[in-house]
Amino acid sequence: MKYRKYGEIYVLWLEIGEEIITQIKKFCIELEIESGKMNGIGVVRNAIISNFDLASMEYLHRELTGNMEMPSLMGNISLMKGEPFPHLHVTLADDKLHLFGGHLTSAEIGVTGELTVEPFGGVLERKISQEIGLNLLALDKE
Repeated sequence: MKYRKYGEIYVLWLEIGEEIITQIKKFCIELEIESGKMNGIGVVRNAIISNFDLASMEYLHRELTGNMEMPSLMGNISLMKGEPFPHLHVTLADDKLHLFGGHLTSAEIGVTGELTVEPFGGVLERKISQEIGLNLLALDKE
């Protein structure tokens, strides 16, 4: 991973074989980023995307192998249990341009990954919602 800061925004370049979530966490720890928004494009391989099923209250996972175009990656960065938590959603396209989308659980870079991170400049935390069973943004009034 390489990165450079432009104004308040960081541009990250991920190399072939690097796992996206792992590299974003590493980046956030190194620069002490506790909140922000991000987006990206590139080509990934060995992706796992997920969707939350309300009926079973579980994530349903789908593995996608081979290189997949990543026309859109977007999400936010917060802290969960004191650690950086990239919450990312992705759209992926196969070689026939069939689209797949959902929560990005994992993916490694297949050709290139070009991401941007815009820190919010404060702490944004996630806490478990007893009602839903997911870790949601904790935006309680101060």
